[in-house]
Amino acid sequence: MSDLNQLNKGILRLEEAKKNFTISRHLPSEHLRFLIRHYWIVEWNLNGEFPHRQEVLQHPGVNIIFQRGHSHIHGIESKKSTYLLEGEGQIIGVLFRPGAFHCYGGLPMTDFIDRTASISDFFPFDARWAEKEIFSQGGIVQKLACLEALLTRNLPQPDPNVDLLNKMIDRIIEDRCITRVDDLVREYNMTPRTLQRMFKQYIGVSPKWVINRYRMHEACESIEKGEDITELSLELGYFDQAHFSKDFKAVIGKSPKAYAKLSRRS
Repeated sequence: MSDLNQLNKGILRLEEAKKNFTISRHLPSEHLRFLIRHYWIVEWNLNGEFPHRQEVLQHPGVNIIFQRGHSHIHGIESKKSTYLLEGEGQIIGVLFRPGAFHCYGGLPMTDFIDRTASISDFFPFDARWAEKEIFSQGGIVQKLACLEALLTRNLPQPDPNVDLLNKMIDRIIEDRCITRVDDLVREYNMTPRTLQRMFKQYIGVSPKWVINRYRMHEACESIEKGEDITELSLELGYFDQAHFSKDFKAVIGKSPKAYAKLSRRS
């Protein structure tokens, strides 16, 4: 499954967001697809306008962010993230496949939750030097070619467990009916303990967390489109709206009704 089909999943209040920046995503070259899900490029020009605060519900993968003066490796955010866009700028990001960053030395991915790291800790170049190299290129094609050349300098060995994890995650994305860890246990003939251990080791979060994250992606998108909240909660596997509202507010910071009201203003 191409993650480009999930282009706008996780960008909260999308219609409002489109007024303030553009985003595009690009598949990596064949030799990097075992490692990288896609590249993403955000561009904005808000000169003479108010800054824009963009909320994002991140996918369960590590990102490398290249931005002049602010480049870093960004771990998974357990809740929503908020980014301030002001003036004029461009960000070029690398979203790794879930679990793939674990291939860099087998580090415990739980250490990456809600944290950042220096690019030079994992790659044989300095972030500021890499910024100059990438952003000195003419167009997007040239910038991505430069970025891929840099990433190729330190390629880890492929790990078949990463492919298995991504098959599971693609199934979670495709099928709203997968709402419980037991659904994965049955489909992939694994014990709950093995499944929990694999997700924690390679991604840093539990399989339940990943299921909930993608169900929240679905919820936000559906609420923004005006779907009935009670019906939506049942479709996403909740027994009642109260439990859905509690989970939604814990991640988004607002109740589904409050989020729907905000979305109607966009």
